[in-house]
Amino acid sequence: MHPYLSHCLPPPHMRTMSPLLALVALSATVFAHDHLVIAQASELVPWCKAEAEARYVAKDLATYQWTASYRQDGNMLIVDGKLRVHGDDVAVHCRIASGAREDYAVVEIEDATL
Repeated sequence: MHPYLSHCLPPPHMRTMSPLLALVALSATVFAHDHLVIAQASELVPWCKAEAEARYVAKDLATYQWTASYRQDGNMLIVDGKLRVHGDDVAVHCRIASGAREDYAVVEIEDATL
């Protein structure tokens, strides 16, 4: 190696740690994604849509035309949505405490067929 370039590289003991640190950073990112924290009502909207659609996909029913509004009431984040299913508009309501993991969100679907 050229002597002028040797100062640009980290010491040898640091070079072997880089792949390990990259693996730790990658696994931390994957873990963080699995437990998304919802801090704003707008962040609850895509979760609410996906959860509602999943209930219908499980019954092999197509969904259309998702619309939603969202708000915050104190510490509670709330989404009121509608999904078009089997020719009807179905009301969907989701809620979660601000700063909670998505695992604790609640979805309510006003459809007797579910």
